[in-house]
Amino acid sequence: MKWLALALLLAASPALAWSNQGHMITGAIAHDDLAAHDPALLPQIEAIMQGHPDWARFAAALTGLSGEVRSRRLLELVARWPDDARGTARDHPSWHYQLRLILSVSDPVPVDPALRAQRFGQAPQAYALALAILQDEFSPPADRAIALCWLVHLAGDIQQPLHAAQLASARFPRADLAGQAAIVRTGPTATPLPLHVYWDNVVGGDEDDAANVEAQRLRLAALWPRQRLPERTGRADAAAFAGWADESARLARRLAYDHARFEGGTSPASAVTLSREYQQQRDAVGARRVAASGYRIADALRLALGPPQ
Repeated sequence: MKWLALALLLAASPALAWSNQGHMITGAIAHDDLAAHDPALLPQIEAIMQGHPDWARFAAALTGLSGEVRSRRLLELVARWPDDARGTARDHPSWHYQLRLILSVSDPVPVDPALRAQRFGQAPQAYALALAILQDEFSPPADRAIALCWLVHLAGDIQQPLHAAQLASARFPRADLAGQAAIVRTGPTATPLPLHVYWDNVVGGDEDDAANVEAQRLRLAALWPRQRLPERTGRADAAAFAGWADESARLARRLAYDHARFEGGTSPASAVTLSREYQQQRDAVGARRVAASGYRIADALRLALGPPQ
């Protein structure tokens, strides 16, 4: 029964990935990649989105915009829509992640070997479903528009290391919920926050800030153009998505959890202060993963909407 309780808790773990600004930046990078190489896909995206049940809200946000600025903003909003839909009938909390279980090497806890190999969350299945619906031109317009949002969102979500792994230890015998139960701070007097949120906010928070989105779009495109990315880009089918999840899980173990030796506190009072080195690594790797999100979103849209590959 103990292992069943742990499995149920892990399976129900909620998770957000990249902040609202972060997701918008991934959409902006994807837009610019498509505008440079496959501009015909951009009007297709808007035509599909006009069938979205929330299109009136998208259209209101696009009021007064035209040309490239309009098409970029639309993809920014598409990228964040599944998080904006949280708590509604179109919310699917378990679609945002697929978590592997990492066992602490410095503060271990006994875990059933069968549980170690399990994956918690439905991101790969959701991605495959969204891709199939979007590729089917006979799917209802609303379904295709919603699938487009999920495809874009999930291709970004899974690049966040803590959407692919979580730590179990004596301190967190039921796991740290992908860092959401692990409390950290960036300095002795800084406000405590979950480790997951710390990684989400690498390029900006959840509050609306169009100026930061634009600045980060330009910064990351210059810092990490597609050809400089260590991550492999180009493929975007279900098998490629599984590979992206594997990449993120390895990064979670190596960096987010420092080779399975790092864990946060269990409360704000016991928040663990992150070292300067840890913060620098988060900044560098997080920026690279946000850029990779953008290029992989572009690849996913090419696969879904472009000519057969």
